[in-house]
Amino acid sequence: MGTTQQMGRFIVNAQYEDIPERAVNMAKLSLLDAVGCAIYGTTRPLGKIMTSLTDEFGGKPVARVLGTNVETNAVNAALANGTLGHSEDFDDMGSGAHQTVLAMPVVFALGEELHASGKQVLTSYMVGFDITANVALNIGHDHYAKGWHVTSSAGTLGCTAAAAKMLGLDEIQTRMALGIGASQAAGLRANFGTMTKPFHPGNAARAGVLAAKMAKKGYEANPDVMEHRFGYAAVYGEHMAQLPNMTRHLGNPWAIMGHGREVAKGISGSGIAVKIWPCCGNTHPGNTAIIRLLKKRRFTAAEVESVDIVTTNNPSTMAPHIRWPASGLQGKFSVWYTVASLIVDDGRLDLSSFTDESASRPAVQDLLRRVNVVQDRETAGRPDRALGGENWWDVSVNLKNGERLNTRVEGFGDTYGWESKESVVEKFKMLAGSVLKSTQVDSAINAVMDLEKASDVRRIMDTVTLSREAATRK
Repeated sequence: MGTTQQMGRFIVNAQYEDIPERAVNMAKLSLLDAVGCAIYGTTRPLGKIMTSLTDEFGGKPVARVLGTNVETNAVNAALANGTLGHSEDFDDMGSGAHQTVLAMPVVFALGEELHASGKQVLTSYMVGFDITANVALNIGHDHYAKGWHVTSSAGTLGCTAAAAKMLGLDEIQTRMALGIGASQAAGLRANFGTMTKPFHPGNAARAGVLAAKMAKKGYEANPDVMEHRFGYAAVYGEHMAQLPNMTRHLGNPWAIMGHGREVAKGISGSGIAVKIWPCCGNTHPGNTAIIRLLKKRRFTAAEVESVDIVTTNNPSTMAPHIRWPASGLQGKFSVWYTVASLIVDDGRLDLSSFTDESASRPAVQDLLRRVNVVQDRETAGRPDRALGGENWWDVSVNLKNGERLNTRVEGFGDTYGWESKESVVEKFKMLAGSVLKSTQVDSAINAVMDLEKASDVRRIMDTVTLSREAATRK
């Protein structure tokens, strides 16, 4: 049985009853976080453009744009909500991609159109998550190093899977949908630090809904698109793609729960992480290091001679690679900037840190020149395929009085997991509260956290969108 057929069979056969309670809890918390990010995104310049365009697009009003009164078709709603959810790069990360901002727009848009139950939505979300994760983690390190944004290049397949599950496609229809989706997979890292990066997951969600709807109507594609000599794995992954591994662990374990040793140890949330800071996930190790050092010994920017960071990453090719950010948005993709900003603001790094005004402050610009990031000598020069997933950051703050403060951070540093439910809820209140009334925010929290009990997901969408009257008052 080929890879595409195995994927199709997994998507069709997955049942809500197959999903452990802990995985459901993680999914609901991640969905709450992504919805909050999307609602806040409507307040940002790119969000205003996207919601205005979506309103202009029109379409049969069967699905809504989060945080607004805009109603449109499921394809347009998925595009808008995916873009909004990634606007601040504050949405979750893990299992190879930004997961929930991909699947959430798909399952809620089609959920509204179909009046689907909460269990249908959760099952489809989990299916999409697993397909994205297993493709992203096995496409090969060179895929990202070449400049593909794996969230959207792999995520388009996950979005297609989620949409196929929502629409109840059979196995051959699902394989056709994957073929249509694979031809839409895209996303270039050149656009990191611009409005177009958030468009990547939005476009993946749009592509997934469109592909599944086309397949349901009988539109055809190559039913073996994953393994074809000119198919997805060959074109996107070349020699590093591990095609058999893309299906080996589908649903066993569910990717949101993590893999291998993480599952054996029962580490909660190991397959997904909710962000503490609104910036690229690969800045989080450096941010975590600075927070640790500030807790050990308070110091000011004026006291700092230099900040020296040694990492397994190649500074010129890692995601937060922008050495001299010229805007707050670019600052989200600059570990130099986030470290400097944290020190200048005594450990604070939040949404206000990424305005153009904050980025241009003389104190931050001055400290930027004293932050150095270099690759570890032993890993420098190795191709990505030879790094073996190693990821650590050794951070030293050298003070003008001769003191040297040092710490090492493994992996992605500080994030929120399921054990941090209260922190994630508070984050949602902060984000959604920028648009919704406090009573509506509380209703939204209760609705999403009881998602599996919902008979019609439209009732949940009522809590996270605006009526025409409310939008006018806004």
